Amino acid sequence: MTRNKKLVINADDFGYTPGVTYGIIEAYKNGIVSSTTALTVSNHFFSAMEAAQKLCPMLPIGLHLTLTLNGAKPILPKEQVPSLVDADGFFLKLDVFEQKVSDVSTDEIYMEWEAQFSRFLESGQEPSHLDSHHYVHSKNQKILEVALRLAKNHDLPLRAVPSNEGNSHLLQYYNGTKTTDELLPQFYGAGANFENLKEMIDYICESQNHFFEINVHPAFLDAPLQEYSSYSQERVEELKILTSEQAKRLLEKPGLVLTDFGHREL
Repeated sequence: MTRNKKLVINADDFGYTPGVTYGIIEAYKNGIVSSTTALTVSNHFFSAMEAAQKLCPMLPIGLHLTLTLNGAKPILPKEQVPSLVDADGFFLKLDVFEQKVSDVSTDEIYMEWEAQFSRFLESGQEPSHLDSHHYVHSKNQKILEVALRLAKNHDLPLRAVPSNEGNSHLLQYYNGTKTTDELLPQFYGAGANFENLKEMIDYICESQNHFFEINVHPAFLDAPLQEYSSYSQERVEELKILTSEQAKRLLEKPGLVLTDFGHREL
């Protein structure tokens, strides 16, 4: 008997801004998004979780672990995480973080990520899984090991490393931690178009693997998003595609099951 192909379509950045929150809710209720992950360091986190409870209480929400969110500060005081912040106490920008990645303290990362996990619980909900903003958990082995420790301690699945960044060797360190067989991150920027989405679905259906994630970034445009993110109008285009009838028809292929991280055994 042929096994089903399972696909998680996860919308990153839930709670980043109201426009992002309601765009993701729209993509879940009227599109093909099946899961999301929330930014607990955002000022809009708690209102986003309240909106989810009212409008889509069955939406699986994971924790979007953060070290590089533009304009955001860690939950912990900057004195406790000095290697993770700039002189003003803000998270390092991605390019700076990547330059200093060998110097960041894994102890500080673990403490900050535990604080982010605790804030998630303050919403009255529990995360469905873990992943990270800008894929920082897959930047090197030592940061991945911090994320794996967190996942193990809280018995949660962890996003796989991106399939297009030449670091698939890091998957060997998962050692039984639940994850997908592949993460396909190509639906982004110039790749966020219907033709590319179709190619990704075709690839999944033809692959020898069985459990996949495609991560996406849908949103309605608002002023905070335009202020903090260079990726703003593109999110609106993603939302149009992910709620289109053409996209929904792509998932009608026999044996393809749209799911979330809680259904590894489907």
